[in-house]
Amino acid sequence: MKKSLVLFTLFFSFFTSISIASNEPAEEKQQDVDNSIIIDRISNDDVNINISSPVFSFTDAEIKIKFNNPEHTKLLLNKNTVELIVNGESKVLNFVNGEASFKHRFDKSNHISIYVEDLSFSKHVTVYPLWALIIPIAVILLYFIKRMITKK
Repeated sequence: MKKSLVLFTLFFSFFTSISIASNEPAEEKQQDVDNSIIIDRISNDDVNINISSPVFSFTDAEIKIKFNNPEHTKLLLNKNTVELIVNGESKVLNFVNGEASFKHRFDKSNHISIYVEDLSFSKHVTVYPLWALIIPIAVILLYFIKRMITKK
């Protein structure tokens, strides 16, 4: 009788410990990651950043970010999303085949800085205001109007 009571107690405590262990919250469970994969940090050598040219202050410029290796381990681990800091603001980009782009307006400043992990990109961009586009067109139109009037 004592043996069966001891066995029952051991059996009961074993299954209660298993059921308690399986009721852990989902956020405490870690995702299984293959430890043989070395997760590289994103650096300046891994990424090319291009800014569309010319850049006008009254329109958005497209900034393209392209990974040299579209299967970079950081992209694979984060499901092709990377959070960048662009001019002090957080921006999450979704990469497709190692490429992503976003729009940025250079109306207040002609400087852009992009940071993430070991990547630091900073560039001073030549931004053309609206009058730099209108004045040459107006001069050409005035020239043609003057030529038309003087020919008569």
